[in-house]
Amino acid sequence: MKQLKLLALLLASFFVQAETNYVKNLTINKIRTVGNYESGTTYDNTVELWFSEPILWPETSGCTATYRVYINADNQHMISAAYLAFASGKKVNINANEALPIRNGSCELSYLDVIN
Repeated sequence: MKQLKLLALLLASFFVQAETNYVKNLTINKIRTVGNYESGTTYDNTVELWFSEPILWPETSGCTATYRVYINADNQHMISAAYLAFASGKKVNINANEALPIRNGSCELSYLDVIN
């Protein structure tokens, strides 16, 4: 009986996926870089993107900060795209994946589109 319950739990959890949140047409108005100031925290080595308008996350989202998201510093290609959008005044579409770390309601981006 115990094995059957475990199997049922495993099968049910197989279909659970982290929510992804896609938001379009945002304007970056500030970029903040964060170093390794408290080793071992989720704040370490990230780049924050701040927007000129609030982010309208879905009601069920774990992303609750409406003013910023962040990029892990390891993702240099995403950081370059963010600086390109900021410097040229282009809008961006963002995708935040809740499987990535959430820090004080700010989600980490899994991708960023620079649009015209």
